[in-house]
Amino acid sequence: MRYKTLVKNIKERLDAIDRIANDDQSRRATLESVWTVGRDVDAYTRESGMAIKDIALDIGAPEGSLQKYVRFYRLYPEQYAGEIEGKPIAWSHYAAVIYIGNKQARDFYLSESAKQGWSSHELRRRIRNNYYENRQEYSSARKQQAAKLKTILQKLYTYSAEVLKVVDADTLELNIDVGFHTRMQHKVRLRGINCPEAKTKKGEKAKAFVERALGVMAGARAGQTAGSPLVVIRTYKTEKFGRYLADLWYLKGETNKERILEKGKFLNQVLLDNGLAEKIE
Repeated sequence: MRYKTLVKNIKERLDAIDRIANDDQSRRATLESVWTVGRDVDAYTRESGMAIKDIALDIGAPEGSLQKYVRFYRLYPEQYAGEIEGKPIAWSHYAAVIYIGNKQARDFYLSESAKQGWSSHELRRRIRNNYYENRQEYSSARKQQAAKLKTILQKLYTYSAEVLKVVDADTLELNIDVGFHTRMQHKVRLRGINCPEAKTKKGEKAKAFVERALGVMAGARAGQTAGSPLVVIRTYKTEKFGRYLADLWYLKGETNKERILEKGKFLNQVLLDNGLAEKIE
């Protein structure tokens, strides 16, 4: 394109831009003009090496405006959204977000502007106040909180126990010290979580993780007590298969029950945090 033709076309496009754009037709026409000017200026500067400020000087337009138009085109070289969910987006909204480097943040602000009916002034205020970042942090905190196991308000019984066998990641055979020099072998199920079946690839991975964490010899037979690691459990009511639901704490090499409870790791939560279990109610 010849330079004189470029200047003429840009002037015509700029004259067509509605600075107020109160109706949908004006908004669409303004967006089209801005995008077209940005495209033509971008193409010419790439081909000729001419600076945007020199073009702005020749057409009598602010350099900053042309810079924005070019950036708008470069962000949306194929297509821009004239509306979102049936609600129009104005150039003033795009102008507010084009210098945000995070695409997800830009898309979020434009979408919220359309859905909530924000003016460009309100949009800029939200951007200054880091609305997107704060929403992301809040959402992340909510997800983390949702993955935390809650304590059940009922009478609990706390015991030390030897781990005889890891049946699968959330089910263990234990030799439980119930007091008065009495022990009882029982199968317990970890409360509040569900791990993949042991016969699956994910289940094998989760089971191996628990065996390593507790220091259980892989493939140990139920009934073997020599060298069995000591853990502490708090038991709840039995579930439908008759297994006791339990919270389990462990601390490798430790044999003191109180110290395990105080400084040990909560296995139920560890499995959740490592993505090896799902939370259940």
